[in-house]
Amino acid sequence: MKFVIFGEPQTGKTAFFNLLTGLGEKKKHIAVVKVPDPRLDSVAEVEKSAKKTPISLSFVDPPAREQINEMKGGDALLHVIKSDDPLKEIKKKEEEFLISDLEIISGKVERLEKEYSKRKDKELEKEIDFLRKVKETLEKGICLRQEYEEESYLKGLGLLSLKPIIHVINCDFENVEKWDRVAKSISGKMKGAFVIDVKTEQELLESPEKERKELMEEFGIREVRAKKFLEKAFKVLELIVFYTPGEKETRALEIRKGTTALEAAGKIHTDIAKGFIRAEVCNWEEFVDSGGWTGVKQSGKLRLEGKDYVVQDGDVIYFRFNR
Repeated sequence: MKFVIFGEPQTGKTAFFNLLTGLGEKKKHIAVVKVPDPRLDSVAEVEKSAKKTPISLSFVDPPAREQINEMKGGDALLHVIKSDDPLKEIKKKEEEFLISDLEIISGKVERLEKEYSKRKDKELEKEIDFLRKVKETLEKGICLRQEYEEESYLKGLGLLSLKPIIHVINCDFENVEKWDRVAKSISGKMKGAFVIDVKTEQELLESPEKERKELMEEFGIREVRAKKFLEKAFKVLELIVFYTPGEKETRALEIRKGTTALEAAGKIHTDIAKGFIRAEVCNWEEFVDSGGWTGVKQSGKLRLEGKDYVVQDGDVIYFRFNR
């Protein structure tokens, strides 16, 4: 999962990038952060896995000249705002996305219509009808993420209003609670807001633990909010996690809510999806309490599911497939 951070100069976007990726593996404008996961630890321990692989998230803080291209290629966007009126900035940015996307879709429809006039292809006609509906949605001022998934006709177009987005409101700590209340209203499909005082958070996280506690008490800060960001991101992006335990390796993999077993298999490897036979599934707690695969099978808690099974958060899965 690749997050692209963007914002106007002096908003604190690079400081926010540094805050999020302080424990990550950083190279130039990119950092990879491994997500702590106690469930993964428990599952791997029971299975006595030689290796455990947590979810890795990539954060990109591109230079201004590369910002748009990176945003179009990202999985999700982080919009950093530092303003007396962040709601105005959010509205302005969403309107810019709509205009950009409308230009792209309009151009695509025009090209396809010309092609259709030369060859009457049913699949082409279907694509044109779909994109006309997308165009109408944009013309109504509705962001695409509210209406569509990244379907095949939309893939590769770099539509910004289709991307999941979190608006990061960077404010002084005395205004955090005020904007936090407002942020709760900035929600919807694949959209949300996160409020943080980046400068104060940096000072806290760079301080020794004892000094940090004293500073938090002095300023009335109840929690280090940066640590809550990943939780917010998973909620906004509608992500869940499933696990694939084994002696050699236990992996955690992130997928969107509503993902089927067949699609989850493809997340591991396309060959597993192509040769899919069935999924052997149980909840991670059942797996741990039963002592691993053998115990789950003996207890009768292992379920056999087909390709249309909708994966649940915390599922432990073994995929059977034709090699």
